Amino acid sequence: MSDFQLQFQEQIDFLSQKVNLPTESHSEITSRQHDRAFVVAGAMKADLLNDLHSAVNQAIADGQSFKQFQDGFDVILAKHGWLSNEDEGYKAWRARVIYQTNLRTSHAAGRYKQMTDPEVLKRRPYWVYRHNSTEHPRILHQRWNGLVLLATHPFWRRNYPPNGYGCNCGVDAINERQLKAMGKTGPDELPNFDDDRSEFDSAPGASWYPDLEKYPEPIAKAFVSENMSDGVFDRFIEHTFEAVDMIKNSDLAESTLAKKLRTISTSEQYPIAVLTAPQKQMLGVKSQVLLFKQSDAVQQMAKSAAGLSGDLQHLFDQAQWIVRISNTQFLLHIVFGQRKFMAEIQQSKDGLFLKSFNTASASEINAAKKSGTVLSGA
Repeated sequence: MSDFQLQFQEQIDFLSQKVNLPTESHSEITSRQHDRAFVVAGAMKADLLNDLHSAVNQAIADGQSFKQFQDGFDVILAKHGWLSNEDEGYKAWRARVIYQTNLRTSHAAGRYKQMTDPEVLKRRPYWVYRHNSTEHPRILHQRWNGLVLLATHPFWRRNYPPNGYGCNCGVDAINERQLKAMGKTGPDELPNFDDDRSEFDSAPGASWYPDLEKYPEPIAKAFVSENMSDGVFDRFIEHTFEAVDMIKNSDLAESTLAKKLRTISTSEQYPIAVLTAPQKQMLGVKSQVLLFKQSDAVQQMAKSAAGLSGDLQHLFDQAQWIVRISNTQFLLHIVFGQRKFMAEIQQSKDGLFLKSFNTASASEINAAKKSGTVLSGA
């Protein structure tokens, strides 16, 4: 790929939403986690990583050539003293790797978002794998050149390019007319190739969260805050609420209603808050990340959808009091303006989960406070 100067908004958005994660090695997080994390191997200082992230964002947004990016990269190196013991050739190589890797993955992620738009999928339901020449082409990628599969085929979840370091391959979305022009009457049968590739394992832009238990609390908290503010969680809540509301209003018997609600429950889960070290110690839990599962969201919304949007970090940071019911169950009391809420938290072998979050009366709050051991608050 040559220097890229035809940026588009989805590409810019993909880079901008990433949270800086210091790492010693590029392999410390998986390819799925790179979708949400900006990583430069060996860049361990937050201010250095922030400057590098800003430089990459600026390069993509402005359509800078590699030479323009490299000039800014050299300024950052001088400012932070990073790679000061390396020769100029190595510094230039690192600059090109950072530039091209972010260029290709952000372009691919932007294209992926465009091509998976429901209206686009209706018009162009087929994707074509396009191999582009490189100095050292992968034989497997060459074999896939011209392969046509439905956009919904599982193949793309693992092999949507770039699917390896330095990969220049791409994907085109086509319609029925274009499919026939290729001499095909339908999608291809997937060839039976032995695929021992272990570099990338997901489509850029199609993945979700890193294991936030592995990161320091301030970084994990910043990561969750970014993701809670980008609208994805709110849309998840909105869509789940619409599905629950439709079932609730369908005049079903209670037993049938429960079965219907289970059909829209999945194992999907979202990190919604991060505990500080003192909060973990107070609760006596190992997990620092509070998760919210869709199955719990369905049960919650069958009763109430109160407060399930936006920044839920306040569950712990602004709790009036916390009561331990058992070693794995906790109740929290939170006040927002004139409204009072109760939240139930449970620790399991799979993590720490928000089970419910509802408005509560004064009598309910008093009863809850007396139901266990008060850990904090008056």
